[in-house]
Amino acid sequence: MAGKMALPRSILFCFLLFSSSWARGYSLKKITVSGPTRIAEADIVKATGLKPGSTITADDLKQAADRLTQSGVFGQVNYKFDGESAEYTVADAEQFVPAVFENFVWFTDAELSSQVHSSVPLFTGVIPLTGNLSDQVCAALDSLLKEKGVPGHTIATTNPTIGEVQMMQFRIVGINVQISGISFPGATPDRLSLLQAATKNLIGTTYMKSSLTQQVRQTCLRVYGKLGFLKAHFGAPHTELTRLDPAQPTVAVEVYIQEGDPYVFSAADWTGNQAISAAELMKLIDLKPGIEADSVRLAGDIAGAKDLYGTKGYMNALVKSSATLDGNRHTAVFHLEVHEGSVYHMGKLQTQDLDPRQAELVHRVWELHEGDVYDANYPKVFLKQHPHELQSLNGWGAVYTQTIHDDTLAVDLTLKFQRLDQPR
Repeated sequence: MAGKMALPRSILFCFLLFSSSWARGYSLKKITVSGPTRIAEADIVKATGLKPGSTITADDLKQAADRLTQSGVFGQVNYKFDGESAEYTVADAEQFVPAVFENFVWFTDAELSSQVHSSVPLFTGVIPLTGNLSDQVCAALDSLLKEKGVPGHTIATTNPTIGEVQMMQFRIVGINVQISGISFPGATPDRLSLLQAATKNLIGTTYMKSSLTQQVRQTCLRVYGKLGFLKAHFGAPHTELTRLDPAQPTVAVEVYIQEGDPYVFSAADWTGNQAISAAELMKLIDLKPGIEADSVRLAGDIAGAKDLYGTKGYMNALVKSSATLDGNRHTAVFHLEVHEGSVYHMGKLQTQDLDPRQAELVHRVWELHEGDVYDANYPKVFLKQHPHELQSLNGWGAVYTQTIHDDTLAVDLTLKFQRLDQPR
């Protein structure tokens, strides 16, 4: 797995006996495990590779501890041996993410978890972000594929590539699972037609569990949110093999839906706002009492509020929405809670791909000076706001990169210029 972090150091304590005794080995009568861990003792004992009744050496004890440490499941592993019993003391590692089986359509998740656990006893459905447990899981999955006659091999990747890792994705490389159809049991005919129209572009595409789940959920939220079905519930996609070809199988996808009742918009209120009045923010809400409580439109209005805060230097402003639903009247009141954060100021301005004369002109015309309250909208409209002063840049465009410094509350800006008639 790319980007693995270094393993934590394992602290090993071994009660050494006479070297002459070690030379002929000791008969291991018992193995115990203690310490703060969520994994069953029997599974940890199995993962050591040691077996009661076997003859062991000092190296065997150390290698067993190394196996536990190298898995990444434990942040610390200690052990001791009294000539008969080996006692391992462990403490769990801190960072784990769920394991997601992306395109193993021949098995249910429960079957995969059970069969992988039987050969990888430290696997409990989650994977540490360090160590080799993901490699062990890949090897176990490859064995299952071989038994099933499925070509290809398993790889493990983390997602997303930037930001906080949310999951460990296991997928088969060398096969192409395609989506043959998507159905929505529980949807009434009117909504069903909307769902089918919104997902038709997914038919015939490659099936990957996590991406399909996200796409279908977003589609359902848009369709039902626009119509005010604020309590609609969408089940996880369920797949059924429709073509058994090992290399190019197809699956039909079912998403069970509980629609609930539609709600109409009643009112909205704002809290937490200081820099912008509630009256000004309310102008951004494009909903009228008595119409559908359109959560999609509300999300767009909230984005507009965040943009407005950005023009006043609030680069990390957040708006959290919740709703009070009246089940008798089927009305919704939206509550919009603002977390404004700190005000950021203009930092350094840099330009790229301009000659010195053009660069000097841009710096001279630019109105946000270092230390001014930053306006996140200004880079978008800079060229349009100064057509006369920047006449020599007619036919040019610019893309910008903001570097936000939370420690100094400053925003450095880089403007990259290019003639619009040139390929990017």
